[in-house]
Amino acid sequence: MTQSRRLSSWRRIGAVAALAMVWLVCPLMLAAAELPEGWRTTDDTRRVPLPPRDDSQDPVLVIDGGTLIDGTGGKPVPDSRVVIRGTHIVAAGARDEVPMPDRVDAEVDAGGLFVVPGLIDLHIHFTQQRGDDFGRYRDSAAAAAIRGTLLAKQLIDAGITAVRDVGTSDDVALRIKEAVHRGMIDGPRVLWSGRMISSRGGHGNEITSTATGRPKSLEDGARKRVANGPWDWRLAVREQLRMHADWIKITAPYTREEVQAAADEAHMHGFRVAVDSFGKYTAWASEAGIDTIEHPLKLDSDIIDVMADNGTAFVPTITAFYNVLTTGYPTAGISGGGFFHTHSRRFPTNHEQHIQMVREAHEAGVPIGVGTDIPFENERRYPGSYHRELGFLKDAGMSDEEVLAAATRVGADILGLPDKLGTVEDGKLADILIVGADPLDDIQNLRDVRHVIANGRKIR
Repeated sequence: MTQSRRLSSWRRIGAVAALAMVWLVCPLMLAAAELPEGWRTTDDTRRVPLPPRDDSQDPVLVIDGGTLIDGTGGKPVPDSRVVIRGTHIVAAGARDEVPMPDRVDAEVDAGGLFVVPGLIDLHIHFTQQRGDDFGRYRDSAAAAAIRGTLLAKQLIDAGITAVRDVGTSDDVALRIKEAVHRGMIDGPRVLWSGRMISSRGGHGNEITSTATGRPKSLEDGARKRVANGPWDWRLAVREQLRMHADWIKITAPYTREEVQAAADEAHMHGFRVAVDSFGKYTAWASEAGIDTIEHPLKLDSDIIDVMADNGTAFVPTITAFYNVLTTGYPTAGISGGGFFHTHSRRFPTNHEQHIQMVREAHEAGVPIGVGTDIPFENERRYPGSYHRELGFLKDAGMSDEEVLAAATRVGADILGLPDKLGTVEDGKLADILIVGADPLDDIQNLRDVRHVIANGRKIR
């Protein structure tokens, strides 16, 4: 047996052992996979089992007459009908094949409009800076929550119905998630990542600001959990899960053993991991089974091949770097041109290279999702930066249909919720966007928002 085949055999043995461990120690995963009839799970990656409930009296909403682009990859359906009961879609298809329910509590006339799945942003931060004079005021978790609430409204008004927050202050993103779920505020459904896990001195733990070079406190702060050594990385993962995180977020640099420990610990409990990375650390993360790579710098063809071989998803956030290159963030005192004050992002920033990087990843078959990562001036940048990101994906060679899939179905796959989000189908959660023109003709037609339905409720 050759060395490569021996390694392959050991990898298969390791994979079987890891799978066995997951099934032994993760009863929630078993419960979700073998639910009794009528049971369901929470609509997040924790998938906590919920007992049956009578939904027969839930309000019924009908979307009638629009051209349905259901996100499955099938042909558009003109003159369609979508029936929603409570929070879920119960029927979707051609109007002459989907009967009108006996009871209709609300109706949306979508004649001449286009019905698509709600959009997904895989990389946001609810708690970042806002406002021209923000620097006059000391920051706090309360201030961050106010900013995050405003951003939630901006996102949902644009038809972005699900987001992944990959770095928050304290538990602000969790509380926004709760407020949306309870109907206290309008916003997208939220999946949050707890504190970012970083090595000492790594990205997020330097004592100078990434963008401004200003000194920061030596304390670790409310957004980061510094970990050193594989067992501490495992402990850091467990701490985020204890806080009810939906995802784990880590940042490079790390050792091979540390990133492997984080991935194994999260996956053992049925959770996914995202990483801010660069260079060789991206390859190590992919080999360790990390689920998504966020805006990596120094990404070459060899590393892309590693990602393709391992099925690692890619969230490029081209817009975040484009903003830094072209305008900076004036209200935060950040000049344009690139990152000048950070060790972990010390690579030249080049827009054309980023487009080429995404093009190569797409051609290699790497799953690509949509994320924005706008760290400052949210009140000016959203939702325009989301649509700019869609345009950049098109510049990288993706078709309008592929870009729409990245923003919906592929995004749901990346989130780990393909059974709940990403398409307009029976049984899916009712997150739906209705626009005035065909996004398959031009993806920028998604800007023409006419109606937004989130979790079965008319928002706009």
